Amino acid sequence: MKQEIAMKYNRRIYPVYKGIGWDPLFYSAIIFLFLTQVKGIEASKVLYAESACSLFGLMLQMPVTILIEKLGSRKSLIAGNILVTIQISMMLLANEFFILLIAYFILALGTAMKDVCESAVLYDATKACQGKNSLGRIDAKGSSASYILQAITSILAGYLFVVNPYIPLILSSLCSLLAVIIACRFEEIEEKKVRTNLLEMLQDGKEGLKFILKSQRLKALLLFTSLFVGVLMMISSYEKSLLKDLQVAPQYFGIIFALLSLVQSFSVQYQDKIHNTFKNKALAFLSLPIFVSFILIGMIVKLEINRIVVIIVVFAMFSVQHFLRAPYWVLENKYLTNFTNSDIRVKILSISKITKRISRMLMTFVAGLLLEYYMTSQAYLIIGIVGLVIMLLVLNYMKKRVGLNPEEYEKKDIEYDKL
Repeated sequence: MKQEIAMKYNRRIYPVYKGIGWDPLFYSAIIFLFLTQVKGIEASKVLYAESACSLFGLMLQMPVTILIEKLGSRKSLIAGNILVTIQISMMLLANEFFILLIAYFILALGTAMKDVCESAVLYDATKACQGKNSLGRIDAKGSSASYILQAITSILAGYLFVVNPYIPLILSSLCSLLAVIIACRFEEIEEKKVRTNLLEMLQDGKEGLKFILKSQRLKALLLFTSLFVGVLMMISSYEKSLLKDLQVAPQYFGIIFALLSLVQSFSVQYQDKIHNTFKNKALAFLSLPIFVSFILIGMIVKLEINRIVVIIVVFAMFSVQHFLRAPYWVLENKYLTNFTNSDIRVKILSISKITKRISRMLMTFVAGLLLEYYMTSQAYLIIGIVGLVIMLLVLNYMKKRVGLNPEEYEKKDIEYDKL
C-alpha cells in the first residue's frame, strides 16, 4: 500500500518536474548571445566546447551508471539537477574558453545522471498503469508543459537580455534550483537491487555489440541515428549564429524560439500519425526536408533581396526543422526498441547512446571548424549539400534492412539469444 501511494504521488508531480527541469528555462534562447556578445567568446569556440561536452558525456557514461546503481534513482536525480544548476551559474563567470570547458564538464556529468534517472523514476511510477496514468501519457503531459514554459520564458529572456544580459541566466539558475527542490519531493520506490561494476557493464556492452553487429537492421538504424542526431544537435547553435549574422535584435530571439517551441509542442502529438502514414519511409520524411532546408537557408541569405523576406524564409525553414525533429525523438526510441526484450533492450540503448555522443562530438566540432572559415549561411549550405548526399546513401542502404514485416527479417536481425 505504501508503495502504491508513493507511485501515485510521483506520477502527480512528475509533469511539474519535467516542465521546469527537463530543459533549463530562460537559458537556450540567449546563451549563445551571452557567450559571444557579453563574454566575447568566438562562435566557433562555443561549438568546440559543445563538442567537448559530448566527449565528456561519452567518458562519463559508465562511471555515472555505476554511481546511479549505488545511490539509487532519486538521489542521483537530485545530484544531477544540482550539477546542472552549478553549470548554469558558472556561465555567469565564463570569461574564457577554459572556464567554459569546466562548466560543460559539470553539465555533461549532471545531464548523464538526469537522463537515466528521469526515465527510471517515471518508469517505476507507471510500470503497472494504463490509460491516463500510463508512462506515455504522463511523459507527454510533462513534455507539453516544458514546451509551453520554454515558449513563455524564451520571450521574457529576449527582452530581459536587453535590460541586463545577466538577468535571464540568474532566473535560469533559480528555476533549476526549483527543479532540485521538486526532485527532492519524489518518493523512493523499492527497486530490485542490482550489483553493478565496471566488469559487468563491459560484459553487457560486449554482448549488446555482438548482437548489433549480427543484426543488419540494427546496424542500419544506428548508422542513420548517428548521422541524423549529430546534425539535429548542432541546429540550435547554428540558428542563433545565423540570427546574429542577420542582425536580429536580442529581444526577438526570445519570440522566435518561443514560436519554435510551440511548433514542437504541436508536431510531437503527430508522431503516431507520421509512423502510420509513412511506415518504412517515416525516417526519410523526417530527415530529408531538414537537409533541403539547410540548402535553402544558405541560398536565400546569399541573395541580395529584402532583409525582411530573408528573415521570414529563414524562420519558415527553422519551423520545418523543429516540426520534424520533435516527433523524431519519440520514433527513434520506438524503432530501436522494436523486437527487443529486457535482456537486450538496455544494451541496445546504451550502444546507441555511445554512438550518438560520438556523432554529436564530431558534428559540433566540424560545425565549429566551418564557422572558423565561412559565414553561418555558407556553413549551412555546405552541411546541407554534403549531408543530403550522405543521407540519401544511408536511406538507400536501409531500404532492404529496416521497416520490413517481422517475417521478412532473418532470425539474427530481431531475436536475441542470451549467451
